[in-house]
Amino acid sequence: MKLFFKKHQHTLIQYAGLALVLLVFTLMTDGALLSEFNVRTILKQLVILFTITVGMIFIFSHGGMDISVGAVLALSSMAAIYTMNAGAPLALGILVAVLVSVICYMVNVLIANQFGLMAAIASLAIMIVSRGIVTYQVSTSVTKIALADAKPLRELGRNMPLIMTIIVLVGVVGYVLFHLTKMGKQNKAIGDNPLAASQSGVRVKRTKVIAYLLAGILVGFASVLSLSRSAVISENTGMGLEMDVIVALILGGMALNGGSRSRMSSAFVGGITLVLLNNGLVMVGVPPEVVSLVKGVIFLAVVFLLLRRPATEVMPR
Repeated sequence: MKLFFKKHQHTLIQYAGLALVLLVFTLMTDGALLSEFNVRTILKQLVILFTITVGMIFIFSHGGMDISVGAVLALSSMAAIYTMNAGAPLALGILVAVLVSVICYMVNVLIANQFGLMAAIASLAIMIVSRGIVTYQVSTSVTKIALADAKPLRELGRNMPLIMTIIVLVGVVGYVLFHLTKMGKQNKAIGDNPLAASQSGVRVKRTKVIAYLLAGILVGFASVLSLSRSAVISENTGMGLEMDVIVALILGGMALNGGSRSRMSSAFVGGITLVLLNNGLVMVGVPPEVVSLVKGVIFLAVVFLLLRRPATEVMPR
């Protein structure tokens, strides 16, 4: 029993954390947390965060770090709005959102690969540029940037069978790619030791490009899911999302230095734990500002734990 716990302690802890959050807030809200209406709300929030975190797993597993996701999501959503307001169908709007996101992530990884910059620095540059474009467009627009006809997209966001299908589909495809193909195994090998992975025949730069490509596709798709809930863009769209992603992955048991311990389950367990935490805190009357403070404290605790890692382990590259 002791040997089993030691071998699976990370998995047991992450699921125990999810169970604890679920139990505590179910009791504190007298069961309202699991009411039909609130479950629908949770799923609408989860589908966005889960879609993004599945993509981020591939980046974090090779020791990368992305902090541009919120700004890229806002820029992709804005591109989709302009496209559909010009008379384009919903499918083309989705395609444009994905394309904009992919371009941002390709520039991100190319900067890191070609100039040898840390992934966090490259993503910081993308974040500043993307957020700057969105802020400029919002501040100089005479009217709010919103969908002229939001009905088709809102119907998509209210379609619960479709939302559940997306969650399952993204999870299954993500699991297969990450655990059952060379792509996931090579990313984890790079996270453990880039030099050893290269000497074993792994094309490090190419593998990273594919990881960022997949992340870009999923972030672009998530931007459309996000837009289906609001149908409008502001300067604050996507703000703080990068921290939500990092905290969700940590709550799901993800090691930020990546490597062989990376698991796709971190995306789902961490995503649903964070959504339940956010939702539960709001339901028991905690102000939104304090909810952000709680997430900030969790993030600081994560940073503290990273700084206390043994010297043999590495920080995200």
